[in-house]
Amino acid sequence: MRTFRKDMPDPLGGPDTHDQTDIAAMLRELGIALVEVEQPTNQIAIRLRQIAARYTTETVTVVVLPTVLMIQIGTAAYQVDVTTRITTQLNLAGRIDAIAELAEAGAISPADAVEAVAAARRTPPRFGPVTSVVGYAVTTLGFGLVMNPTWASLWGYVFLGTVVGVIVVAARPYPSLRPVVPPLSALVVTLLATWFVADAANDGLLRVITPALVAVLPGIALTIGALELASSAIIAGSGRVVFGVTQLGLMVFGLAAGLHIAGPLAPQQPSAQMGSWSLYVAIIVIGVGLYIYLSGPPRSLIWLMAAVAVALLGQQFGGLFLSSSHSAAVGAFLVVPFVMLVRHVKNAPPSIVMMLVAFWTLVPGALGFESLSEAATHVDPDVTTLGVTVAAIFSIALGTLLGWSVFHARLRRF
Repeated sequence: MRTFRKDMPDPLGGPDTHDQTDIAAMLRELGIALVEVEQPTNQIAIRLRQIAARYTTETVTVVVLPTVLMIQIGTAAYQVDVTTRITTQLNLAGRIDAIAELAEAGAISPADAVEAVAAARRTPPRFGPVTSVVGYAVTTLGFGLVMNPTWASLWGYVFLGTVVGVIVVAARPYPSLRPVVPPLSALVVTLLATWFVADAANDGLLRVITPALVAVLPGIALTIGALELASSAIIAGSGRVVFGVTQLGLMVFGLAAGLHIAGPLAPQQPSAQMGSWSLYVAIIVIGVGLYIYLSGPPRSLIWLMAAVAVALLGQQFGGLFLSSSHSAAVGAFLVVPFVMLVRHVKNAPPSIVMMLVAFWTLVPGALGFESLSEAATHVDPDVTTLGVTVAAIFSIALGTLLGWSVFHARLRRF
């Protein structure tokens, strides 16, 4: 165990050896950085209190919202910060988590932690724009192999994924364009799929375009929002859920506009499905694609594939005794203890990195987009299909909560 386990740093000293203002500044910088890398607010609050206990014996009050952080230590130190810079850049998330781990052990001074976090937040993506677009096209192909594995659709996944990748990467330097990207991507992809891809692939339109829109689907926001609601973080959870539903609505608007411009599409017969082996190929393809597109940390590719495998294989196992909209709970349940234990292995990436990849893999937003789109475009007028969205999102949130409970109750000491 000692051979494979990461070395644990020693604390610099006991509590109350640093100025409370410096401690509050450290908690503010760490907290707002964790908010920016898409962490549940309730988990951030717990983590900041654990860090604070290493540095002070004063009462610490922490309020975390999806874009706001408030810190109070005793009656003398107050810190407030606001951010709108949300990212799933994995190498940045890994650096933030590493600094937080040092602070949890009391092994870094507050001033050094503030400087380290400020430097980490300026971390650029590991790969350039062209490579990122290629990585997203590969990711789209992998999700296509999971959601609709047909030979005829493969080139369509790559083509549409490349188009969406160009739109997303081109809009990155301009935060004001972020609200426009989801409906614009849905509009462009719908037009291209209707004119060129759907007939050639001989597949239903939504099955072809949904994998390409994974980058702009608010799957992580919806899942974290449901997780926060289930953990009694009502304000943060409801805010994220409203944001996610609004994003889905904008994407459906783009899809409906695309159908109106391109004209109606004749019903298509599904192509012949690949064998069950396609899921195992998808694990490798998704792992490689996300490693490139999300700028995975060096030497993390195998670990990212392992997280994808646990999520997808757990979801497939859950499908043996649960419905398709609930099977993701098993994948989410297995991922949490896996990433929390593996993070202690030498050369393994932080748990934040692997959890973000797992949330991307479970893709609850994709199910929601399909259901809303089917209702809006009358592909399937049965409104009960909208229940698939709620079931998928809350099943992942429930699985994650159960995984956290089992880990903290039974595995943490080990």
